[in-house]
Amino acid sequence: MSLFAMLILALLGLSLIWLVYTLVWGKPPLFNLAVERLTLRMVLKDPELLTSLGLLDNTLLDFHSGDLTDASPRYMDRLRALDRDGLALMRRYDPQKLSGQKRLTYQLLHWYYEQNLRGHRFDYHWIANPVFMGPYPVNHVFGLQVDLIQFLCNDHKIKGRRSVQRYLERLKVVPWKLAALRDSLAQREAIGAVPPRFVIEKSLRQIEDFLALPLEDNPLYTTLLERLEQSGRFGQAACAKWGAKVKTIIEAQVLPAYRQLSTHLQNSLEQDLEGDGVWGLPEGHAYYEFLLRNHTTTDLTAVQVHQLGLDEVERLSEEVREVLAELDLPAEHPGETLSQLMGDPQFHFSGEGARQEIIEAYQAILDEINGHLPALFKSGALDKIEVKRLPEYKEPDSPIAYAQPPSMDGRRPGTMWLNLREPDNVYRWGMRTLAYHEGIPGHVYQMAQAQQIKGLPTFRKAYFFNAYIEGWALYAERLGWELGLEDAYSNLGRLQALLWRAARLVVDTGIHTRGWTKQKAIDYMVSITGLPERDVLTEVERYIVMPGQACAYYIGYLKILGLRQKAESVLGEAFDLQAFHDVLLGSGGLPLALLEGVVDGYIDQAAGLR
Repeated sequence: MSLFAMLILALLGLSLIWLVYTLVWGKPPLFNLAVERLTLRMVLKDPELLTSLGLLDNTLLDFHSGDLTDASPRYMDRLRALDRDGLALMRRYDPQKLSGQKRLTYQLLHWYYEQNLRGHRFDYHWIANPVFMGPYPVNHVFGLQVDLIQFLCNDHKIKGRRSVQRYLERLKVVPWKLAALRDSLAQREAIGAVPPRFVIEKSLRQIEDFLALPLEDNPLYTTLLERLEQSGRFGQAACAKWGAKVKTIIEAQVLPAYRQLSTHLQNSLEQDLEGDGVWGLPEGHAYYEFLLRNHTTTDLTAVQVHQLGLDEVERLSEEVREVLAELDLPAEHPGETLSQLMGDPQFHFSGEGARQEIIEAYQAILDEINGHLPALFKSGALDKIEVKRLPEYKEPDSPIAYAQPPSMDGRRPGTMWLNLREPDNVYRWGMRTLAYHEGIPGHVYQMAQAQQIKGLPTFRKAYFFNAYIEGWALYAERLGWELGLEDAYSNLGRLQALLWRAARLVVDTGIHTRGWTKQKAIDYMVSITGLPERDVLTEVERYIVMPGQACAYYIGYLKILGLRQKAESVLGEAFDLQAFHDVLLGSGGLPLALLEGVVDGYIDQAAGLR
């Protein structure tokens, strides 16, 4: 080989080494590559998130689906290091040299990493997913002890023999994960960061109910058999073989791990948080202000949010009075009248088949509005959305409904999960609002559209900020009304839902900064909204274990509605609703200040100012 050829090979080798270094450790030459690297580092430490995204499971790149995500204090330390590294890498780029979506990505990630590092200041801070962020890893609403079972039963996909083997591997890792969880609980208990007594008691009840199930009825076993059958790849003998192996692991490893967790929680009952709000935790007021900023993506203080809630409750109550008067119904005390309407038998489902009728009714509502979406969005209708009943073991302490986005590979459609523990709680004139919020054009539609955005790094497609996503869902409720799909009673349901979200501003801040008890919060919400106390109890308990999250909805809604009103005012007849919605959805989830900047840019361009 000539000297020249050797020099060329040496240069190529050095170039390759330099490229690998910059991509993995240094400053990548392309900004979006830097973002993808940070995202990759984040998801590589979270095998459960990787499975939920549905990108690599059952492929040649599947290295993770036999593992579970760490729940120890060490994991939070690793997240803190990731946040520090992420912010440091962002600061190596000059935002003035970035334009368009790249500059927006820079601004978003800068906000995200700085905000995360604020949270790491508190030793008891816990991040389970983008929505659940709070001080209590074990709680009865979205606690790890129930979410782990839900994850194993629903998110782990069974495709063939290898995926079943990895399911068994995950079951064997449950003792390690729950031991790590106990370490996290012990760290919090050492500094007095424990939840209210009722949270521990209800979490214990969930664990005890799980432990009391016969092996043949354990969801970790029964759902595997269902998935084996649905896959069409396993005969009766194979199903029996795998089922026997799973039962052995559940009995020998999973159940003992849950018993150990139960014992730990029993012992923790000796400690008790003073009151129901995080004000009783170390630096509790500062922690709540952090959570409020995180969920609302604004700098509004707890005092400001509380007053905003009081003002909006008063305004919306007057709107409800007007609608009640139009229907010739008593309007002096809206909460009382709404409560009576909710109990009216003519608006309820009855009989043994009530649950299935409710599911079918929600599906029909979603299918109907899906056909109208071309009038609102250039992207048109959604291919598919499913309505499913929440697993019974999650029903007692879960909200009335929630959404699950489609998997990014398109194999799992978006889903609206319904809590049907008491079908009598479902009243027809409130169904459309809930369907629009959770399904179409709300959460499921928005998240599905985010996955289809071209040219954005993965983080922008997969991560959502509460104020944006929940604000959009409330705005989606309004779109159903604007399409003329609601009668007067369903419109009353829309207003009641808005009143409920406005009251959350009062209740959440009241509990966490003003010493409100759980019962005081329940009494206030029942009197304002007319919702039954059993439903309000579940809601208020969610606010207690997820501080600040409930404030995101209405604040995000007011911002989105205000941005539309601004666009309509400036553009006049040139205002295009489809184009406006494309702008709102076309950049994925954003903090509200960045969303406003995007809309302002659209307004300027549409008005010919750019």
